[in-house]
Amino acid sequence: MGRRPRIEYEGAIYHVIQRGNNQEYIFADDSDKAYLLKQIDECRRGLGFRLFGYVVMGNHYHLLLKTERKPLSKIMHRINGNFARHFNLKYQRSGHVFQGRYKAILIQDERYLLAVLRYIHRNPVAAGVSDTTTDYAYSSDNYYRRQQGWPVDIDMVLDCLADDRLKALEKYQELMAQEDDTDYEDQDVIGEESFSMTVRPRSEVAERKPLDAILMDTGASPDDYQQIKAGSRRRHLTPYKRRYIEFALEQKYTLKEIGENIGLTANAVFDLWKRQ
Repeated sequence: MGRRPRIEYEGAIYHVIQRGNNQEYIFADDSDKAYLLKQIDECRRGLGFRLFGYVVMGNHYHLLLKTERKPLSKIMHRINGNFARHFNLKYQRSGHVFQGRYKAILIQDERYLLAVLRYIHRNPVAAGVSDTTTDYAYSSDNYYRRQQGWPVDIDMVLDCLADDRLKALEKYQELMAQEDDTDYEDQDVIGEESFSMTVRPRSEVAERKPLDAILMDTGASPDDYQQIKAGSRRRHLTPYKRRYIEFALEQKYTLKEIGENIGLTANAVFDLWKRQ
């Protein structure tokens, strides 16, 4: 069976997991953990993505991020390539450093993001290498608590917990103390079933009606049809767009495919659809 296609679109949130080749401890030396985090930070500033959390363990690492200008594939190629060159040179070796391609789990929104962040930060505790999340130096937990370590974007997460920053930090600490036995690695999409259906790759769905034909089925006039296709945001076109999205989802098109046909991002399509 071939590899599943990546689900990638601008603004997507991912839980990324990358393991060492053959489960080797490629981060056994703390200086190697620090070097990886330096590469992640430089890549974040150079390629423009939002980083919400990370942890670097002995034989693997986790990232929680949101893509912006560049696709996830380019981001991970840069990070892993830079680290692999450093690792092979430092230890005078050659060959693969990482185990195949990384795993990227698509996350619906901030409700699920919080649970995954807790899972990432509690990785050292679950593995028995740390008594608490704060005891482990190579995760973003301490940056949330006291802005120590490599920087991450904490605002979105803390704003989800409370408007007042001190109250948000209290709730964050409570969240990190909670245990959760959910396996956030053994899945491809984290979210509601309806969201999972909208992001299925094209190869997994049967023959579908063309998107332009679906748009015409909404009852839009020829002039309205042309305006929608041109990306117009006029208010009277909204009902037709919502009908088009609903019909297209029934045909198993992805958010990205639906949006590209009428000049919207995948996030904008989802926001318009869920407000119905």
